[in-house]
Amino acid sequence: MTGRKPLPDGLASDVRRLVLELRVLTDRTGLSLSALAHRTPYSKSSWERYLNGKALPPQHAVTSLGKLAEADPARLNALWDLANSAWREGEAPGAGGAGTGVSTSAASAPTAPPAATPAAAPAGRPEPPVAERLPAGRRFGDRLHGDRRLLWAAAVMLALVTAGVSAAALAGAFSRSSGGRDGKDGAAADSPTRQVDVSCFAQSCEGMNPRDAGCGDVWTSAKKRFDGVYVELRYSDACKAAWSRISWGVPGDVAQVVGTDGRSYRRKVTYDTDTFSDMVAASSPSTARACVVLTSGRQACTEWGGTHHLTEVPNPPASMLTPTPSPSGSPSPSGSPAATNDASSTRS
Repeated sequence: MTGRKPLPDGLASDVRRLVLELRVLTDRTGLSLSALAHRTPYSKSSWERYLNGKALPPQHAVTSLGKLAEADPARLNALWDLANSAWREGEAPGAGGAGTGVSTSAASAPTAPPAATPAAAPAGRPEPPVAERLPAGRRFGDRLHGDRRLLWAAAVMLALVTAGVSAAALAGAFSRSSGGRDGKDGAAADSPTRQVDVSCFAQSCEGMNPRDAGCGDVWTSAKKRFDGVYVELRYSDACKAAWSRISWGVPGDVAQVVGTDGRSYRRKVTYDTDTFSDMVAASSPSTARACVVLTSGRQACTEWGGTHHLTEVPNPPASMLTPTPSPSGSPSPSGSPAATNDASSTRS
């Protein structure tokens, strides 16, 4: 991969081991730095620093790359813990070695000159932390700088958590207002945002539920209307996988996805008017298509997927929906839709 440089001579052994492992995983994915930036929350320049030992990557960056490369997360976390400890103890080079995350704030303190390095602590007595071995003025300045970075990082994390909670609350409210339609495959309607923290990639997505896998950057690559039922080929660039979704159907209708290699997954509508299948690995949308099998036995498929992002199908009309029964057996308040077999009357 271009852009790699020899690792700094003074890089701590534990940090060096982590960086070399990240290089191996990057080669395994076959992704460029630009592609890594697209698939993860970290920029191209950040990955360049991480892979050249200039900065300690955040733990989330390590696990994100591990997911893309299908690496052992426990081993990666262990390597990162060792590297993080070495980095914080000041063993990494001072020039350009400070990271940008909370875990690397202590590394921003300059490395003391060799001549000023204090003698080893007597046997049986632990050596004081690096910060305590520095002059008082430097300790105060570094501590103040570190506190500011910690406060800034904490504020960012709080904002992210708050945004996540708000998004989850809105998603839950939407799900409740729509009667918990089983056809929601994890994508927010008309949302350009993508979810990068996926739990599978390409072949590892075979047979998985796209919502459970976190494939949230989904879009419609092909669609068709057949006997009043819509069938869509849904695709995720982050997961490199595709699946079928049907809408305006009735219980018993089947959503099926078919790959060019013959692999196929299907799921029936159990209630409401829509559902979606499990995923097939798809290097591009053109390697899959979506099908629908109606309760009448009639079936149809879309074309193989295209490159244009198509408009998603509209919500079914209110005449197709009935209130969802509450736990007590009585209907839920008006406006909470669910499927009804009367939807069959809408077919031609």
